[in-house]
Amino acid sequence: MDNTENKTALLKKTFKILTRLSLGLVLLVLAWSCATVPGLQEESVSTYIKIPFVRVLLEENNDRAVFGSDASFAIECLKGGQQTVFFSSQPIRVENLGERLRVVNKNQDIIQDNVEEVNIIPRGQNKHLRLNGFAYRGIMKILPYGRSLRLINIVYMEDYLRGVVPPEIGKRTDSEIEAVKAQAVAARTYAMSHLKQYGTEPFDMKSSILDQVYEGVKVEEKLVDRALEATAGYVVTYQDEFINAYYHSTCGGMTDDIADVWDRKAIPYLKPVNDGDACSWSKYYRWQEVFTEEQLRGHINQYLTAERGREINITPITDLIITGRSAGGRINRLTVKTRNDSYSFYNDKIRWAVKRTSQPELILPSSNFQIEMQRDNSGQIVKIILKGQGYGHGVGMCQCGAIGLARKGWTFDKILKHYYSSVDVKKLY
Repeated sequence: MDNTENKTALLKKTFKILTRLSLGLVLLVLAWSCATVPGLQEESVSTYIKIPFVRVLLEENNDRAVFGSDASFAIECLKGGQQTVFFSSQPIRVENLGERLRVVNKNQDIIQDNVEEVNIIPRGQNKHLRLNGFAYRGIMKILPYGRSLRLINIVYMEDYLRGVVPPEIGKRTDSEIEAVKAQAVAARTYAMSHLKQYGTEPFDMKSSILDQVYEGVKVEEKLVDRALEATAGYVVTYQDEFINAYYHSTCGGMTDDIADVWDRKAIPYLKPVNDGDACSWSKYYRWQEVFTEEQLRGHINQYLTAERGREINITPITDLIITGRSAGGRINRLTVKTRNDSYSFYNDKIRWAVKRTSQPELILPSSNFQIEMQRDNSGQIVKIILKGQGYGHGVGMCQCGAIGLARKGWTFDKILKHYYSSVDVKKLY
């Protein structure tokens, strides 16, 4: 099968997934009549969601949310297989009633009660919805979730990336635009390869570091828009399948094999890559954390307590032993010896167990570090110094390395092929 046929097959497979996603999503093309409600306008509406789209879970922890728009918007209420549509130019509130929802206007009048699903749709092109004051493109799906609401943004893939790339790559300059393009293609590929990753759940991605950080319209930038326009539809593939386009902040000189970082099978394109000094400009290229014995013991107590579901208090630490390193230099196993016992932590989990003293709420920058210990006259540990390199898990593309390579004149496709071994960069749509 030649390259054109491969591309066609991948495209057909992707759109088959998207077609399945769109079943039941009657909002792809909207043209409704509506009922009359005090304070709500009764007019026609026509809007749509482009394909490919992505369903992003924004939050699921609050029992109410306020929605508005920079123009008027439609409110679709679904109940018992029946659809009712209202229009408003004023903010409305959706509340959780248990297994049902209530829609209320700004005067506390009930617009619709005991509904199973609410969809909020902006009227006209290039109009934004607002959720609790923050602007988003696309439409909003609201579902009951226990005593909370599930708020899902259904948005065109390219518009989704406008809210992903800026927080992921940071504010960049024209001389670094090739790195922004590489980030855009990696983020698009990650999203396309993770459609339906949550099975029957009504979303594809979460808006946090659990997938990709997504912050909507507020982070959009002109430079990113230019990079997205230049690479629209481009994805990274390996043997005509989307790759898992993992990326991280700073590799510290070398990326790593996914099998050495997480408990996962080896993947041919996620192998160690020598980055040279490409990311040496990052403040996390080299770092240091200093602990007292008591501080480190406290962090390990917290980790073990959370992991085992019961309170753990280890005895004073007597030694720290490194057993093995990955090809990229990250620690395979860290054993913490105490007066009465020993505890072993593996690969990337080491970061979660050790954490930091400079910012105790954060995990350790990376698992690539050396250990220095200072002891008192009796041999007790009084200070533990970790001298490390890199920030993040170390798998896939090094973002700071990509920026460094862009400064040297590398193009986005060359950057991607450097970090992901033996891949192709293709225009999918």
